[in-house]
Amino acid sequence: MHSIQQCTFNINHKKTMFKIFPFLIVFFLIYISLNAATLRLNSGESLEGKIKKMDENTLFLESNLTAKELKIERGNLSLIEFDTTERSLARRIGIGFHFRPNGNEETISIKNWLSASDSAGLMVGYKSGSVESFSIEGRYARVFKIEGTNDLFYGAGTGIVSNSSDRETLFRIFSGTEFFPQTSPNFGITLEFGILRQSSIQGFYNAISAHYYF
Repeated sequence: MHSIQQCTFNINHKKTMFKIFPFLIVFFLIYISLNAATLRLNSGESLEGKIKKMDENTLFLESNLTAKELKIERGNLSLIEFDTTERSLARRIGIGFHFRPNGNEETISIKNWLSASDSAGLMVGYKSGSVESFSIEGRYARVFKIEGTNDLFYGAGTGIVSNSSDRETLFRIFSGTEFFPQTSPNFGITLEFGILRQSSIQGFYNAISAHYYF
């Protein structure tokens, strides 16, 4: 009876996480997207600063002109130009998470950019419950094309998965795109597709991950 309750809890927990995950991504994007911008007023004037809060009617701007936030009515604005400073990820490290919905794979992900196009990654995962599991994987990826705010890449990874007394090796090849919001070039969302080969599993997979780069 206890095992059934534990199993039911794990299933419900995973379903809840699967439903919440997209909303967390959207919330984080909205939160960090309010960044440096230039405001063009109807009067012809321009204001530069960081947008702190914004709704349908009002905008609050942090500017060097004053120590207080400037309150600006949206009706007085003709244009908002966000800062599109080119991102540079070389020699930077990203920390985030990796989620594979068709395999219940949830791991912490660390990504180190070796150059502007090459990166090495490490993914570590742990699951508790009726069967405990631990996984670790090393990855390499290379950007082969940049399309606006998207980096198109391919790569490969290998590692081990330990389930109780069993240990399996895994290997995967993958390709995908990493999207960087123009207003938040330090944040990336990745859609990944590939082929996974594990001792007990083999086939195609899809995954989503998110990283913040320091």
